[in-house]
Amino acid sequence: MAQPPAFADREWHPQPTDHQPRRPSGLPLWAHSLAMAVLAAVGMAIVVRVAIHSVRGFRLDQRMMDSLTASPSGWARILDVLTTVTDATVALCLLGCVVVALVQRRWSVAVAAAVLIAGANVSTQVLKYQVLDSVGGRNTLPSGHTTVGLSLALAAVIVSPYRWRPVVVPGAAVIATFIGAGTVAGHWHRPGDVLAAGMVCLGWAAVALTIAGLLQRGTPSRPVVKGLPTAALGGVLLAGLIFVLIGVRPSYGMIDMPLAVVTLGLIGVMCAIVIGWVSVAADRRLR
Repeated sequence: MAQPPAFADREWHPQPTDHQPRRPSGLPLWAHSLAMAVLAAVGMAIVVRVAIHSVRGFRLDQRMMDSLTASPSGWARILDVLTTVTDATVALCLLGCVVVALVQRRWSVAVAAAVLIAGANVSTQVLKYQVLDSVGGRNTLPSGHTTVGLSLALAAVIVSPYRWRPVVVPGAAVIATFIGAGTVAGHWHRPGDVLAAGMVCLGWAAVALTIAGLLQRGTPSRPVVKGLPTAALGGVLLAGLIFVLIGVRPSYGMIDMPLAVVTLGLIGVMCAIVIGWVSVAADRRLR
């Protein structure tokens, strides 16, 4: 009688394929949140020390703002966007983010979005009017408009389904960068005000991600969306191109060109890092 092959009694396990969900790798959510919180605190301390607690730093911040200008038609287009930033807009967008999360039955993400938007915007108002003082007189740091734009952008990234993130992330970067840089080009805020608002939003994003991680059950088991930091950078670059097309220019031509590029570059890098980082952490660690 023929004997069965030697391997017949071995237990067979299916091998993973490219079509099966892959568990995300990388840092745990608590490590992302801790690193975000540390960077936000250190970044805010540096910006405050340089931009509003130092006479030399304040003058440089003012000079950076003055290096940019916009044509009348360009400023009208920027103003069209900035004037949409109202309490009603914030409330409506907050409601929209929560509804999107609840429709997906992602209760933890709905709470996180609400905490992020409310916490960031309340903190900015308290810091600006109750806590911080400037050597230049009336304090304008952090920028309220930038806080609104960036906090809503981050909330949209967090609540969006993972299949939508390749579109949501660059769109969020365009909006946040346009609003932040627009306040500088229109001489509403100095660059330090915008960078400080970015640190406020990053800090509250760390809090929101931590809350979502504690409330959710399990970790995601699905394909990881690749290229999100690159998508965020692409959105920032697109916002810069829009600025050029609508007429944002160095105030005194080539003389101000280097400083104008540095000014917009700092704001763009900040938005790309914050949005890209939060998008990666949310995609890999939130359900």
